[in-house]
Amino acid sequence: MAVCKEARTCLVVMAAILGGCAAVTPQVGVGSWKPAPVGASWAQAQRNTGSFGQNRQTTTTRVADVDWKGSPAVALKTPMGTLLQRPADGRWLAFIAPDGKPAMTWDPPAGWDLPIGVGSSWKSPRKMTNLATGKTLEYDWSCAVPAYEKVTVPAGTFDAFRVECKSSTDSVDTYWVSPAVHPFLKSKTVRGPKNPNGPGTQETELLKLPS
Repeated sequence: MAVCKEARTCLVVMAAILGGCAAVTPQVGVGSWKPAPVGASWAQAQRNTGSFGQNRQTTTTRVADVDWKGSPAVALKTPMGTLLQRPADGRWLAFIAPDGKPAMTWDPPAGWDLPIGVGSSWKSPRKMTNLATGKTLEYDWSCAVPAYEKVTVPAGTFDAFRVECKSSTDSVDTYWVSPAVHPFLKSKTVRGPKNPNGPGTQETELLKLPS
């Protein structure tokens, strides 16, 4: 069965490789994104219910940059496919299936502007296109950063920002982001009954630091 033939499959993959998003610093007004070095890898565990399917564990590896629409893109590879990121800020550009064909794209690229810190917030319209089905999902996405706190995961204990996001697709996401660690330390997504994929929950934790 082709990867990402359904949006649900792609979103599960995305959650498995959230390590591709930005690292930040505690002070508002300071912060930048730097991709993990080529060859680095890290492991995450997922606990899934409902529309997210079964529990799983995924290893993500930073591989060499690839071309995306005439420009280089940072590439994060898993057994289920490869996430492409914009080098300047880590925003998600596309998801590539194992056969090398684009499966999912975001417009504008998914993510947030840096710097962020406690008190940061943002809101924007988004489009996510499933190229296997030709369907585009349009939705509003808003986030706020209410706290900088301790979080403990199998990879260790860290100081992290808690980033809380809501989507007009009846979905709520929470991310814990450390200034010291490239991947997300932890995340939680709750889909409500009005979500296009159906209700469900997904929680991820970082098992292994990038190495």
